[in-house]
Amino acid sequence: MFKIPDKIEYALPDPFYLEDTEQGPQRTSIRDKIVREIASNILIHREYTNGFPAKIIIERKRIYSENANRPHDHGLIDLNNFSPFPKNPNIAREFKETGMADEMGSGVRNLLKYVQIYANTKPQLFDEDVFKLIVPIPDFSFGENDIVNEPINLTLEQKQILLEIKKDPKITKPQLEEILGKSRATVTRYISELRKKGLLEREGSNKNGKWVIIKKMTDKNQHGWQRKGK
Repeated sequence: MFKIPDKIEYALPDPFYLEDTEQGPQRTSIRDKIVREIASNILIHREYTNGFPAKIIIERKRIYSENANRPHDHGLIDLNNFSPFPKNPNIAREFKETGMADEMGSGVRNLLKYVQIYANTKPQLFDEDVFKLIVPIPDFSFGENDIVNEPINLTLEQKQILLEIKKDPKITKPQLEEILGKSRATVTRYISELRKKGLLEREGSNKNGKWVIIKKMTDKNQHGWQRKGK
């Protein structure tokens, strides 16, 4: 089974997404789907007689891979009108038999599908001597009126909670448990830590109230908080 490396899990946001399946709507990690297809593409389509090292590089606004290749089409691949070409049919067959890949061409179709959901745009695939695959990373950060450039360190889960609350201030703890894949006690602890840091408040009752993210002043205020410059 393909396991996403911890460094990629930490570096790439993983927004909540429900996908329709035969068993009904189920949460799907779009990030994991995309990284899985990138890694599978490297292994299945690599030109193994070439010593060029395979790479997966994460930058602020994109994740991209480079891999030794034996080009077939040359140039930017038209994802709406491409013909799958088996570069390593024996390896592809092994991936299919072990359930790590479907039929030929499914990887590109999956990549196109999930990148459009994730980033609202298409990936770019360049079929050259060095095959290059580029996936844009959308900006999931807060806006200028939200939490930025402050000395408080937040865990990935705490950031995810704040992002979900920003989207839906009335979100419930059970919903956060589902999104984060954590227990009630763990989610309660994360929220308690955010409240102690002065980043989160609760308005109203537990049943009908809402969460409020505490916004910092533009300039240093009496607490010494600071925000992006004017």
